[in-house]
Amino acid sequence: MLRRVAIGLYGFIVAALFWVVWRLLRLTVRVRHVNAPQDARQHTVDCAWHEALMPYFVGAMPYRKHYAWMNHPAWYMKGIHVFLKWVGVRALVLGSSGHGGRQALYALIPLLKQGASTFLNPDGPYGPPHVVKDGVLDLAEQSGLPVVAIHVKCLNGWRISTWDRKWIPKPGSLIELTYSSPWIVTPTNRELVRRRIEAHLNGQGLAC
Repeated sequence: MLRRVAIGLYGFIVAALFWVVWRLLRLTVRVRHVNAPQDARQHTVDCAWHEALMPYFVGAMPYRKHYAWMNHPAWYMKGIHVFLKWVGVRALVLGSSGHGGRQALYALIPLLKQGASTFLNPDGPYGPPHVVKDGVLDLAEQSGLPVVAIHVKCLNGWRISTWDRKWIPKPGSLIELTYSSPWIVTPTNRELVRRRIEAHLNGQGLAC
């Protein structure tokens, strides 16, 4: 009981600190959306590289439609779990690669079929960076939702010394989110869509 209270308090403090930083960045950075989906109500499986999480948070949130997320279940992620709910993630399924990720994916699929969208990092949570794993393809194929890859460019930011060299935008910087066409995943085109996702997230063929 005491441990649960301590983790809850820790989560609230971390979420509050994260929210303050997020709010200050939203007030001071410029955000540009390129080729954003015309129908904002369309349900999709969105994805971006793990390095782009902070610029994505600043540029894409708070959410205006129903989103459900998978997220790493470790206790130290509690602050992120709280923050995600504050900025519009309505349902959170706990699990990631090596930590009940397959079970979490299966739990997420019914939520997508019932009208939710989702976002994930196809190279997360541990890498290797810039490699599209099977999770995003499995989720799109089994839910029937199209994949939309989001190339995130952060002009003028810091890079953290983590496995993904995560971007932290500097105040006054420009964040540009470029959206791909929506791609339906089938058993016969998985590898083609995988290559298209990687190309778009790496900034290749952004007009396609």
